[in-house]
Amino acid sequence: MAATDSLALQARNRLDEIVDPCSEARGTDISIVEMGLLKSIGVSDGHVHIDLRITSPSCMMVGYFIEQAEERIGSLEGVEEVTLSTDAGMNWREEMMAEEALEQRHEHQQALADKYHQEQAGSESSSSSIPLAEQ
Repeated sequence: MAATDSLALQARNRLDEIVDPCSEARGTDISIVEMGLLKSIGVSDGHVHIDLRITSPSCMMVGYFIEQAEERIGSLEGVEEVTLSTDAGMNWREEMMAEEALEQRHEHQQALADKYHQEQAGSESSSSSIPLAEQ
């Protein structure tokens, strides 16, 4: 394996450690690699360039992704510079996610839906009329 291939693989592994903040907020902790956000990694003479896709044009996490990539990949031996670019957020689709991550996301969504339905059923069966004022 060439040194650039090895460095690209190391960089990919470091990116796989970065949890997508939106998935974390939803309680699923899916990495940006598993989310299908990684488009490419380019390595040349100590320079690592990461090309990410974002999930929407209004994504506010680009700064976070840059910070995390610089911190995690910049610490690898042989890396002198890390740059990151993103697309406009118009191309990402759920189908780009890793199969396991997609299953995890759907299971979590189903668990939330089940909890909601149970809460709704429980509140309907235990509700009683309470007069708001004495007549």
